[in-house]
Amino acid sequence: MAKKPKAKRDSNDVAQLLTDLLITQLAASGVQQQVIREILGCDINRVSRITKHITAARKAAKARTT
Repeated sequence: MAKKPKAKRDSNDVAQLLTDLLITQLAASGVQQQVIREILGCDINRVSRITKHITAARKAAKARTT
């Protein structure tokens, strides 16, 4: 059987992934959401959607230690 060719990633997918990673890193270091939005120039809803996972993980880790 012939293998299916791999789907090619376009540069936009990579840029979106890098933006998400930068949002994650900035949120983990304690930068406020509004400042992250200003730095990246993206939508505040995108920043909120990603940072809520960071804050949830932080709260869960704190609950485990106490």
